[in-house]
Amino acid sequence: MNRNTRTKSIISTAFFAAVIFLGIQSFRIPLPAAVGTPFLHFGHIFVMMAIVCLGAKRSMVAAVLGYLIFDLLNGYIHAIPNVLVTTVIKCLLIGTIYAIFEKKAAGDRKKESMYAILCAVIYGVTNIFLDFIWAVVELMLIGNTFGAAVAAEITSIPATIINAVFTVIGTAILYVPVKNAYRRILK
Repeated sequence: MNRNTRTKSIISTAFFAAVIFLGIQSFRIPLPAAVGTPFLHFGHIFVMMAIVCLGAKRSMVAAVLGYLIFDLLNGYIHAIPNVLVTTVIKCLLIGTIYAIFEKKAAGDRKKESMYAILCAVIYGVTNIFLDFIWAVVELMLIGNTFGAAVAAEITSIPATIINAVFTVIGTAILYVPVKNAYRRILK
């Protein structure tokens, strides 16, 4: 990797970290939940944009940095272990899946777009699953029975589902313009 490419790589990763942070910091709508304090935000959408532009590893760095900065500045320090683990899993998983799909599309922009939306769906489902498991384990660690933990998390899962749907819609809207802009920047 030459110096110019390395510089672009660092700048684009930092850019996406900043956009992810701003996507959460600037737009938050609280959602009701029995467990935690969830809110609707653009963070997941911008993580998806990072995945399709930067790939699995660099999007993971950008997402972890963006979320970490948000959590530190907004009093969500208790959420950092959850955010760190689930973000790493989602970025590596979805980034790998998207890379396979992108090769399969072989330059067909419509197919790439459809694969990006499919990856957003997989991201959303993965997020729902990981949040559910994490919350149940967390509730059991503080003394709840398995049944009580599952019941509490079931009442909170609609907030995660809303964010997942928002992520898919946002990805469908932003994929083409963001990916095209990123391609122009790399030239």
